[in-house]
Amino acid sequence: MAGFDELFRALRSIPNQVDAASKRGLKRGAAIVAGKAKSKLGTYQSGFGPYPAWAKLRPETVRRKHMSVKGGLTRAGKKYLKKHGSWGAGGNDDSPLVNTGLLRQAITTDDSQLNSNGVMYVGVAAGKDGKGKGSPGDYAAAHEFGYAPKNIPPRPFLRPALHESQEAIKDAVAKELQKELRRL
Repeated sequence: MAGFDELFRALRSIPNQVDAASKRGLKRGAAIVAGKAKSKLGTYQSGFGPYPAWAKLRPETVRRKHMSVKGGLTRAGKKYLKKHGSWGAGGNDDSPLVNTGLLRQAITTDDSQLNSNGVMYVGVAAGKDGKGKGSPGDYAAAHEFGYAPKNIPPRPFLRPALHESQEAIKDAVAKELQKELRRL
């Protein structure tokens, strides 16, 4: 009889173990998406699925990125001009969506809804930019979707990262489930 009790206890625990493994897999998948989104920043992206290729930065934007606080050219700006001869050549050293690194730093995951709703979030932390320019989330949304009032074209990085990571997410969940089932 003891053997059956152990078997029934093990069988009853399967749903909880599967749930825990699925959540671990989703957390791993979210980390993959966040990493991929971070890697997109600073390099022009080609179109992917329904998402457009990134438009080149305007020359005045590139110039502004290479100006120091005192109004002179930075060392990197001088190097850029020497290499390209003018602003806005469209090379990846324009570093699209990278000025201070705050956006890359703000890309995060949130599992606060994972236990109650089974939802895992990947996005940009709300935070507040100390320079009074709004939150990193506002900045991210303006670039992810574009912002016509400021002539910012869409440069999506979060949604393509999710699309490109779908198989990796499935693999992460499957690996966690396999590990958990081997323990039975």
